[in-house]
Parts: sequence; C-alpha cells; structure tokens
Amino acid sequence: MSANGLRRLVLVFFLCLLPVAGPAQDNSSAVEGGGGGLSLLEQGGNQDDILPVEKAFPFSVELVEPDRIVARWDTREGYYLYKDKIAFRLVGGDNRIVNVQLPAGKMKEDPYFGRLAVYPYPVQAYIELDRPAAGDLMLEADYQGCAEKGICYPPQTVEYPVEGAALAGAGGPGGGGGSGVSLWDYTQADFMGVLQGGSPLMIVAIFFGAGLLLAFTQCIYPMFPILSGIIAGDRHRKTGGRAFLLSLVYVESAALPYALLGTLAGLFSSVAPQVYFQSPWILGGFAALFVVLALGMFDVITIQMPSRWQTRVSEASHHQKRGSLKGAAVMGLLSTLIVGACSGPALVAALAFVSTTNDPLMGGLAFFALSQGMGLPLLLLGTGAGKFLPSAGHWMSTVKHVFGVVFLGVAIYFVDRFAPGYITLALWGVLALGVGVFVGAFDHLALEASRFQRLRKTCGMVLVLWGALSLVGASMGGNDVWQPLQRVAERGDGAGLGATAAAPESASGLFRRVAGLQELEAAMNAARQAGRPVLVDVYADWCVYCVKLDEETFSDPAVRQALERFTLLKVDVTAMNEADKALLERYNVYLPPAVMFFGVNGEEREELRVVGFLEPERFLERVRRVSGDGHSA
Repeated sequence: MSANGLRRLVLVFFLCLLPVAGPAQDNSSAVEGGGGGLSLLEQGGNQDDILPVEKAFPFSVELVEPDRIVARWDTREGYYLYKDKIAFRLVGGDNRIVNVQLPAGKMKEDPYFGRLAVYPYPVQAYIELDRPAAGDLMLEADYQGCAEKGICYPPQTVEYPVEGAALAGAGGPGGGGGSGVSLWDYTQADFMGVLQGGSPLMIVAIFFGAGLLLAFTQCIYPMFPILSGIIAGDRHRKTGGRAFLLSLVYVESAALPYALLGTLAGLFSSVAPQVYFQSPWILGGFAALFVVLALGMFDVITIQMPSRWQTRVSEASHHQKRGSLKGAAVMGLLSTLIVGACSGPALVAALAFVSTTNDPLMGGLAFFALSQGMGLPLLLLGTGAGKFLPSAGHWMSTVKHVFGVVFLGVAIYFVDRFAPGYITLALWGVLALGVGVFVGAFDHLALEASRFQRLRKTCGMVLVLWGALSLVGASMGGNDVWQPLQRVAERGDGAGLGATAAAPESASGLFRRVAGLQELEAAMNAARQAGRPVLVDVYADWCVYCVKLDEETFSDPAVRQALERFTLLKVDVTAMNEADKALLERYNVYLPPAVMFFGVNGEEREELRVVGFLEPERFLERVRRVSGDGHSA
C-alpha cells in the first residue's frame, strides 16, 4: 500500500471513532470543550485559540426572491470550508430545490484527501426553488470545515428558518415570482450565479457575450475614433482587406492584456492591472500624445522619425509594403490599458469568478473571449471605414482635419478623468469655438454661394454659440457638456445670472472621506455601535462611472433623503497606493465604482452591492431593502 493510501486509511479510522469519542456532547461543545472527535484530529496549535464552529463559520440565509435563497457562510480568517461537503435540503412541505450554484473555490492540497476545492473566505450559495404556494420555509444545510492550524471540525447540519417566505408569492423554478427585477438591475452576485457551474464552452460563450455588451459602454467609445484615425492615416490602404488587417491587428493587440489579466486572475486574487494606468500623470501623458497627433493631422507639426531610422524603415518597406501595422498594435495595447478601464457588473463579476477558479488557462481563455466580444464592433467599423473613407485627393486633407478634431476630443476625454468638470467643459467650449471658426462661422458668403457652403457656415455658427455657452457654464461651475447652462438655471427661478438662490448641494457633502483599511473599519465600527447601517462608496477621480454616480444618483433628492439614516463613507482610491490596493483586495473590489451596503450588525449585504452606474430609481430600491430589513437596519 502506498503512503497516501495508508494516510487515507488512518484518517477513515479516526473519522469512524468520532461518534464514539464524545457521545454526550453536541457539535458545539466538542469544539468549545476541546474534547471528543475534534481533539483526535488536532495536528497542532493551542486549543484555546480555536473558535467554536458556529463562530468560525457564521451561517445565515436570506430570501432574495420568492423562489431564490442566498445561503452565506462568513468564514473567519484562518478557517476554510470544503466545497464537496456542502449540501442543502428543505424541511417539510411540497417545496423542492431545483438548482444550487456555488463558487468554484480554491484548490488546496490536503495531506489525506489530495487536491480539493475549499473556501478560505466568505462564500454564498444561490439556491433556486420550486414553490407551489407561499408558506414557511426551513432550510437544512450540511457543511464541514477546518482551521489552518491543523484542526478539522466534525460534519455539521444546521436548520435555518427563511424569514419572509410566508409572505412572498410563489413562483416556478427560476421564474422570479413576479419580482419585477429588470435585466439591467443585475448585481455582481447575479452574474456570478450565471457563471458558476457552467461548462468551459458555456463560460467562454458568456464571456464573449459580456464583451459584446461592454463594447458599447462609455469607457470603450474612444477606441472607435482611435481605430478610425489609424485607418485614415494609413498610406497603403487601397482595399477593404487592408483596413480589415489593420483592424484585426488593433483588436488582437488590445486582446493580449485581457488574456494576461484573466491568466493572472486565475493565479491570484488581486485588483485589475488597468487601475495602475489611471494616475493623472499617465492619463495626462496620453492626452498630450493625442494633442501632438492632432497637430500632425492639421499639418502644424511634422511627425517623422530620425533620418537613420527612416532609411531602415524604407529598406524594410521595400520587402514588405505594410504601413502602420506596428502602430496599430501599439495603439491597441495602450488603448486596453488606459482607455478600457471600464467597470460594470459583467467585468467585475468576471474577475471575481476567474479568481476563484485557480485555473490560469480558463482565466486566459475567458478573458480572451471577452476581448473578442468587445473587439467585434471595432473590427466591423474598421473594415467599413477602410471601404468608405477616401484614399486620395482633396478629400483626404478634409478627412485628416476631421480626425485631428476627433483626436483633440479624445485628449479632453482623458483630461476629464482627473480634472474638475468645469475645466473639461471649458476645454470642450474652446474646441467648439475653434472648430466653428475654421468651418467658416464668420466667413463672408457670396450671393451665389452653394447650399453646402451655407450649411457649413450654419454649422460653424452653431458650434461657436455652443462653445460660448460652454465657457459661460464653466465659469459658473458647470460640468455637463450637453447642458452647459444648467448651473445658471439652478441659481434662481428664471432670475438668470443675477439670482442668489443656492444650487442643490453636491453629493460630495454627503460623505465622510476615509483613507485606508484601518480608518474605514474604525468608522464602520463606530456606526455599528451607534446602530446605523453603512454605505461605502469606492471612488476614483479617473473613474467615469464614479463621477456619474455622484452627479446623477447621489445628488438625487429622493436618494439623499433615503440615505439620511445611513453612515455614508467614501473611499478615494485615485492614488492607487499600497493602502488602497490592500483595501480593494480586502473587500474583493476589482475596479471602482463599487457601492457596498452594511447592516447595523456590520455584515455586508453582498447581494445588494452596486458595481458600475445605477440610476436613482433602481438605486433607491436597494437602499429601501436595507432600510426595511429588520436584521440589517
């Protein structure tokens, strides 16, 4: 018999002795008293330091929909649960469980059982029910765990009443029971539930679909003009096939960082690497790069390599007529790292899911599929642009100038990530004024001017007017490029600039800013002692959706009123220093924004966590669920 086989046999022998070792004790006393079966498996450590099983693995159950339960173990640090020991049953009635979804867990090398999936962190199980009718629910759960110090607990079985089940309407399996939750109201937990338990092929397909949806989010928009500009500036573009090749190089180069991200997430649980590229210095440098590129499009400056390099490039091009493939590759790589730091339920859940698989190959494939979904619209756009953009003649100069303006707009987009809103509004105003003047807003039109010339002058005058209004709005503290005079209107009921009425208070005044994990937990402990629920907003200046949450959701009067009972804390991770990274890893936040709700008991309501932007109406629904929960608020 092998050594491993002998160790398994010894362990089975000890397990068989468990019922005999402590016949007069229940599971809890066996742990607390240090006797019974627990002591037989002790491998080291002080017995007094071991928590009772109910404190090592606090268990709770919540009915989140009429036919959906979330069971949670808040596993303490230094302890872990075995995945294959978890099971659920419903006690009594005609209700039945139709599906259970658990995270993949982390693989652990057990000296007796070999390689096993464990949960060394809090874990949630998503349980779907078939309920013919409303009524009381009693959930029975099996589980077993160990302490890292070398002590394993006996198998446990607990019964837990599901609060609110008697009042909730019945529904078919997975039917939602008329809960009214929309597709766009999914949380990170919802996406995790979809991913867990799926085959590799299904997971790849889900990631591809998620990427296709992410391709139309605000963070990805600048990648469209960047790719179009690359194609427009290609001297060798003669066919649609050439444009397709450029687009393919750009998209696949952008996919490489995502594949690497997925691979690393499969190995380690960490924050997304894009956050390290969001400092004002890097964003400012990228904005300056696009200003230089725009000046080159306007022929203000000539961008060329040193003569020695030009000779080598010329010799290489003699053998391979390929204009800017390397440029497309470099821009694709940078676009992913700097442009594409998007956050939403799909991307954050994807990172969370991959980090639990401990499978770098699956992580790499999943995120490569995600990037392919994001790149498909870019590929179609680039190929179409290559077919329809003119390649020679006077029109080419016009196209260059158009993309010069687009590149200036992309530069302002980067500045907007770290500069105050009124500064970027002023920059948009200056750009609109400049474009309006050069389009011909103040040019004299002859009587015989064509319709196109008149239309061009009209567009120029509109741009000049819009630019002037934007400058006025910026001077009043405005930050909305589509409503530049919003702050002026807020200063009085039609009284214009002379009004003295105060504008609505900004969201920044609601929150207490905290820095670092220690300060955050101290503030949360104070709120728990005061009996107040807590809302934590993880924020960064360079995060587009963070700013949008402040300006649209947290500034909404109804939201502000509903949050009066909460202690509101804002964690600013703009600097992304070591303290910020430690805080993000502690709460499993991969990218801001993330809004976390904590009940008066200090426990997070993970099913209510918001990642990305959420409109005021749907945000209010989550606030009310915390406020109306008897054990959380």
